[in-house]
Amino acid sequence: MKTLNPFLIIVILLFNVFVTFGQENPLSVIIEKYDASFKEKNQGVSLLIKKDGQTHTTSIGAHSLNEHSVFNIGSTTKTFTAILLLQEVEKGNLKLTDSIGTYLEPIANVDGELTIAQLLAHESGLDEVIGRNIQDIFYAKSDSLYQVDLLGQVEKPNPDMVGKFDYCNTNYFLLGKVIEKLTDQSYFDVLRERIIEPLQLENTYAYVHKNLPNLANPMHEGEDVTQFLDHRYFANVAFSAGSVASTLTDMETFFTALFETELLLKNESLELMLQSGNEVYGLGIFKPSNADDNYYGHGGNNIGYAFRNGYNRETKDLFLMFSNERKIPQKKVLRTDVLSILNGEAIADFTAVNIEKFKNYKGKYLLAEANLELEVLLEDGKMYLYVAAQNVKSELTQTSETTLLDTMVGASLSLIEGTTNSLTFEQNGFKTTIAKITQENATSGQE
Repeated sequence: MKTLNPFLIIVILLFNVFVTFGQENPLSVIIEKYDASFKEKNQGVSLLIKKDGQTHTTSIGAHSLNEHSVFNIGSTTKTFTAILLLQEVEKGNLKLTDSIGTYLEPIANVDGELTIAQLLAHESGLDEVIGRNIQDIFYAKSDSLYQVDLLGQVEKPNPDMVGKFDYCNTNYFLLGKVIEKLTDQSYFDVLRERIIEPLQLENTYAYVHKNLPNLANPMHEGEDVTQFLDHRYFANVAFSAGSVASTLTDMETFFTALFETELLLKNESLELMLQSGNEVYGLGIFKPSNADDNYYGHGGNNIGYAFRNGYNRETKDLFLMFSNERKIPQKKVLRTDVLSILNGEAIADFTAVNIEKFKNYKGKYLLAEANLELEVLLEDGKMYLYVAAQNVKSELTQTSETTLLDTMVGASLSLIEGTTNSLTFEQNGFKTTIAKITQENATSGQE
């Protein structure tokens, strides 16, 4: 048997090191822009992008999160659930037009005539039963709480929303029960047999538990809440709507398999997943938000974890990002910058707010269309947008002489000439004027 010269082995190893570290990571500009700010706020994010077949990763901020850190993917689990149901369609065991009453016993306040397709596309009008008290359930100390029949708590549906998109975890909780009825197996066993094992996702788990190796410690409101992790929360409550744990590396394999192979779904089934449903949502996946976006994906949020992703079918570009808290910090501008990198475009650095120019605009404003109170804050030389009803406080950056940008959700606030009592509010193509709350409009803004 012929062996390699030891000197040649050393040369090969050195060459590999040179190739690995000699190529500049395009995400380095992301580190420069966000790392210091994230560390200051004790926030962390891990990123993975794939462009032209090359994968790049980085860790930003605190907590040393990386592509091998295990985290709860939250509602991205819904894409897994939809795949399992479409596999049943391929086998001839299920039709999307079938009513859920065909498979499940009658459930109070759940119309048995609702179809599988309506639940997959969030067009059922059903009541939200999982997200209603999610924080109380997560922190619960009582074992009896995990024995409660969640479906028995479903309240009356909204008939006006049947056939219209209205995101609701209850839909996918029910679909998990349909999978169990069809297969005569637990949802988690089917998940392992049909997705996790065939794709060799070695660091993906059907649900979260404390003893998972390399599990990212969940943070909530500045505190490490690992001690409150309970597998029953993920297995019994999140279930088929949000139970799965994975890594960025495994999720790259998953999305590549879904979009570029037939290991999970036949091509016609994938097209069904992406093209069915409504303008916002297909079957277990969100559609591109506009013609310039082109990214399909499904984010997820839970106590202690947040995940965002997107796959461009035209370029085969992919981005994945996760944080070990419920919301990805500065997620809107971070996503915009990641897409700019994938598109080969330069990203702009944050611009400090000209406090003298904008200080007179601090105060509370009414977003009348949403009956929502917004507050512009000035604290320690920085400006923030605070939404008390959602307990969201996001730092503002300046994008032009007259415009501030909310780094969390991408809302912009622009000055209106001649007044300091109103601002132009714009987000995702929606544009309106918000006025400072006075005695006359204070009551309507707080209802």
